[in-house]
Amino acid sequence: MIGPIRSLLFAPGTRPDRFGKAMNAGADAVAFDLEDSVEVGRKGEARALVADYLAMPGTGARRLIRFNPPGTPDGDADLEYFGAATGVDGLLLPKIETAAAVEQVARAFAKRSPSGTVPPLFLLLETPRAILKAAEIVVADAPVAALLFGAEDYTASLAIERTIDGEELSFARAQIVLAAALVGADAIDGVCIDLNDSDALRRDCVRARALGFRGKMAIHPRQLDVINESFTPTAAEVHRARQIIDTYEAARAGGQGVTTLDGRMVELPIVERARRLVALAGKHDGR
Repeated sequence: MIGPIRSLLFAPGTRPDRFGKAMNAGADAVAFDLEDSVEVGRKGEARALVADYLAMPGTGARRLIRFNPPGTPDGDADLEYFGAATGVDGLLLPKIETAAAVEQVARAFAKRSPSGTVPPLFLLLETPRAILKAAEIVVADAPVAALLFGAEDYTASLAIERTIDGEELSFARAQIVLAAALVGADAIDGVCIDLNDSDALRRDCVRARALGFRGKMAIHPRQLDVINESFTPTAAEVHRARQIIDTYEAARAGGQGVTTLDGRMVELPIVERARRLVALAGKHDGR
């Protein structure tokens, strides 16, 4: 089990000088990128550099590889090159639009891997087709760990401006969160491209967390503190959740299924939400 990821930082596959810095920047996971940040003519070089780095023991952040889109020549080359890779905690697959594409990667890895296992898959949904088919994609016969939202590609495909208020993203974000919940996967929100506005980043994080996202992708280490803080339950939230649980358990012991705390109703669904928050906080504390 790869565990919850609050922050996912990208490292260009052609910049080995940044690999170690990215791993020690404070992200929960680092995606070594073979796709967007790598020029077409340097894909092979990037594969070799990433493979050399992942062959060394790693500690701290989980190590992911972002392949090129499955079914493309570069995506197939990535799959062939890393088909039996070790030292990888997960695979990030971009431009996913069908369950069949996910299953193709899973079958290929299962066939090539000495143990027959498939690394946890992180599926990047970036197009209208992917958003509309999110629930179908996530039930693919493959170990889906998380669904990620490619907000920039999504808005580009609609020829609309992305705003910090995010109304244009509400439907897509909801689709991803609900689809992830179907299989107990995490939902990870898209990047914030403004590196100099920490307030805007925080607002974006707060909105995403309120919708059910568990983390956010980052394009620069300076974004990590805000992202990690935003997606970590606060001490006050955990304290309140424990109060809710204790109040409910006391009521149950007295034969009541519903009670109140500070004038607010407390019943089982509210208690379950509180228990999940406490459990999530415990997973983050255990890092």
